[in-house]
Amino acid sequence: MRAKLLILDLDMTLWDCPDISLATPPFRRVGEGVAVDAEGTVVRLRECVMELLSRAKSLGVKLAVASWNLREPAEGALEALGVKEFFDVIVVEPHPRKEEMVGRILEALSLRPEDAVFIDDNAGMVERVKRSHPGIVALRFGEDITSFCELLERLEESSAESFHGVRG
Repeated sequence: MRAKLLILDLDMTLWDCPDISLATPPFRRVGEGVAVDAEGTVVRLRECVMELLSRAKSLGVKLAVASWNLREPAEGALEALGVKEFFDVIVVEPHPRKEEMVGRILEALSLRPEDAVFIDDNAGMVERVKRSHPGIVALRFGEDITSFCELLERLEESSAESFHGVRG
């Protein structure tokens, strides 16, 4: 069975910025996958992100964001980077309860945890989501999955089970 939903964290996962909430909108695009805020802070998408999002959409995989941030800078950066339109659901909230965000995403898309893959750079978030949503594939970016290029390869393998074999 192919994964039906990919849920992504933003900071230090989708992009290289450690805390987009500290950025100062508006953002402007300065290159492919690169934007700067009003104070010149650079935000870069990780390698292979655009390819992954595009390929996921072409395969019918739903895409969502679950992010502990302030909504305005997060959505502004997504828009400036040219990726906002890829996402079916964007949940950005100023608290760390990712398990609640994931629950709302699953409900909004009428999907089960078994249908989803969640990716975050924070080990604590990954564990909380795993505990709250048995059956979800929850991976730590930088450890269980090292790049979006690797994730793209897993997506191409076409099954949710292929994510279970990812490092660890």
